[in-house]
Amino acid sequence: MTVVSKMRFAGMRVVVTGASGFIGSQLVERLVAEGADVGALSRTRGRLAEIASADGFTFLCCDLTDAKAARASIGRFAPELLFHFASQPDSLESFEHTTDSLDVNALGTLNALEALRLSGGKAIVYGDSCKVYGSQAQVPYRESTPTEPNSSYSISKLAGWQICKLYGRVHGIAAVTVRPTLIYGPRQSYNLITFVVNCLLRKDREISLDGGSQTRDPLFIADAVDAFIAAGERAPSLGGRVINLGGGQETTVEDLAMLIVELSGSPATIACRPRHARVTEMWLSYCDNAEAEAMLGWRPRTPLVVGLKQTIEYLTARYGHDTGNTP
Repeated sequence: MTVVSKMRFAGMRVVVTGASGFIGSQLVERLVAEGADVGALSRTRGRLAEIASADGFTFLCCDLTDAKAARASIGRFAPELLFHFASQPDSLESFEHTTDSLDVNALGTLNALEALRLSGGKAIVYGDSCKVYGSQAQVPYRESTPTEPNSSYSISKLAGWQICKLYGRVHGIAAVTVRPTLIYGPRQSYNLITFVVNCLLRKDREISLDGGSQTRDPLFIADAVDAFIAAGERAPSLGGRVINLGGGQETTVEDLAMLIVELSGSPATIACRPRHARVTEMWLSYCDNAEAEAMLGWRPRTPLVVGLKQTIEYLTARYGHDTGNTP
């Protein structure tokens, strides 16, 4: 990975939406360290409370599904650059989930873009997802990989990116999308790693997985933030481009769960249930980062074992005292 000089965002006004989340909070922390004037936009403070430099950013309390509120919050801060990570997460399919996904991921993106345009902002880094490629995409992912979203979440995320491209064409806002694989690490949201660690904390003797043969390409959060920062720096020259990111190590869900068990020193066993996989399951996920290196001068630096150990330690410290509740 190419190491760039620090403080490259010194004095730049930057807004991060979804700032209280797993990715957003760590991006805010990094941008503050880079010298940026950061507006951390979210409905609640959430994980922002875990940032040591709590006085190094401006908290913008806002629900992006409210267009008027979005224009007021983003307009007052007047950012040059917007990192858009506010998102309704993936979940089991239902009418309510579909409605929420479209409201937050599509309408919320439109409201953020319009607020950015009205305030004079020139660039946006869109926090996308490799799930827009669907369940049968060929790997490694490429910028040319066809999108075939097969869930409410992935459909709404792709819609958000299409709106970003529209604003690029019509209003000249440089928009670049970053599509990471499974991001993990300290402060992470609920995912496979959290599930397995939680089972281990409960002393479960057997851990059941839906599917098991599907692959994942875990990307450590610090490496992901490095890529987002590089994308923000280069956004004006990358308008319309798609950047795929991964940890660079494809592994099955079963093998990943077994590695977590091994690193935790547990005797628990893994039981796969191939017939219980979700209809919207992604079966292959992998990025070799060749295009990301060409566009950003970036490659992941954290080996999977190292990242998993840090994540297990974090989850154990945070949830080990109360194993009756799933994080």
